[in-house]
Amino acid sequence: MEIILLSLIIPLLALIFESYPRFLNREFGVDIWTHLLYLKEYHKQKGIPRKIEDGFLVSGTYDYPPAFIFILSKFPFRLVEKYEFLFSPFFDAIHLILIYIIAYYLTGNIIIALLTQFFYTLTPIIILENSSATPRSMGYTLFTIVLISLFLFNINGSYIYLLSAVISGSLIFLSHRFTAQGFLFFSIFLTILQRNFIYSFVFIVCFIFALILSKGFYIKVLKGHMGNLIFWYKNINFRFAHQVKGNYEEYKTKDFIFRLYNQFLKFPPFIFAITNPWTLPSIFIILLGLSATPITKFMLAWVIFSYILALLTTWIPKLRFLGEGQRYLELSAFPAAFLSSLLLISLLKTNYGSLAVILYSFISLASLITIIVIQRKGIIKEKLRTLTPGMKSMFKYLKNMKNKPDLLCIPHQITTNTIYHTDCRVFVNADYAGINKISEVYPYFTKPIPEVMKKYRLDMILLNSDYAKIEDLKLRKYVIIKNIDNFFLIKI
Repeated sequence: MEIILLSLIIPLLALIFESYPRFLNREFGVDIWTHLLYLKEYHKQKGIPRKIEDGFLVSGTYDYPPAFIFILSKFPFRLVEKYEFLFSPFFDAIHLILIYIIAYYLTGNIIIALLTQFFYTLTPIIILENSSATPRSMGYTLFTIVLISLFLFNINGSYIYLLSAVISGSLIFLSHRFTAQGFLFFSIFLTILQRNFIYSFVFIVCFIFALILSKGFYIKVLKGHMGNLIFWYKNINFRFAHQVKGNYEEYKTKDFIFRLYNQFLKFPPFIFAITNPWTLPSIFIILLGLSATPITKFMLAWVIFSYILALLTTWIPKLRFLGEGQRYLELSAFPAAFLSSLLLISLLKTNYGSLAVILYSFISLASLITIIVIQRKGIIKEKLRTLTPGMKSMFKYLKNMKNKPDLLCIPHQITTNTIYHTDCRVFVNADYAGINKISEVYPYFTKPIPEVMKKYRLDMILLNSDYAKIEDLKLRKYVIIKNIDNFFLIKI
């Protein structure tokens, strides 16, 4: 009983630590408004949505992995709307409990299990991703189960572990697209590394089971995923471009996330060491010759490959369409924390014990400071991704208009937010397969704004002037219908 209670302490603290910024900024978020719109459609259509048209000028078929919306649908809508930001930290807390169980099972050492939880919690890249309701933490939890189950199956041959891998792997496909993509890459890598086809075999079986479980719906998810990848393959040089100004120096923007990502591109190895510093002990494990056991070798391969994926998809421009590189480090946050714990315990038994404690304390403190800075600047003080009082007032004005206009939103990240709060129709795609249909306005304007407005019969522009000034839009004739704080409703 004592061992079980110990496993809950750090997850509970982590839940509070990951959630507190959102209690201070309750209106933060971008993707959440899309998920809430989908959730409305789920309740309206009494199941996984089919055609999505309300509010989206580019209508489409729902093609997001269904597990997340299915889980959200089991809670009262108003409860989800009010406390959406608790879902990701909650799934992460479950992951932390699982991490403790795995670490203790593999080593029989409570201290290693607790240290693994502690180091995982102090992984900066995890924090920002769990700031609003997304299925990422759920996907990463399932990913941990898959790889650990396959490792244990290879060790003792128990089909219980193989069944565990198949179930969790199938759920990955139905939960999170990026994790499914990582699952593919790791399956190929481990098959080649260990000359063991079990990894590729399980991936294929999981894919088939996902099709069966979803009654073929996963085909739509896959089409959406591929459509998204193709779109970004064509537009990757403008992934973090300014929608109006195109590519320009990051110091000219107030967008903290934009500036942070541009730092990643300058020298990825250094930035990755900051976003997940617990990858560094892996190098020392190799240098000190501590990688003799099967589990250590497996964890090292796990961490090193995720680091290689992160480097390749950040440093090589043509591969950046496969995802923001630092996110691959989230897939290995658990093994990195586990290896760090093993190394520390090993060093404590040597003459370097005191030095190890000092170094680990320094890394922990640096990670904590990094996390607090990200939370403060990227969440608590963030304005471009927050429903501010001025935005609320503008949304209220739009909602009360008798003849609601069809809108072009600048920046694009406020599109689904606008639909959700105003019931206006907005020029944005309802599904990922249709993202190419808005390529003239996203990720940047490829045609003059008046031409876009005329072509798609849009009535007005909703502009956040903190993102772009009216003069940046290069409009010859226009009328400001309404101005509230930094928001302008403009008619050409």
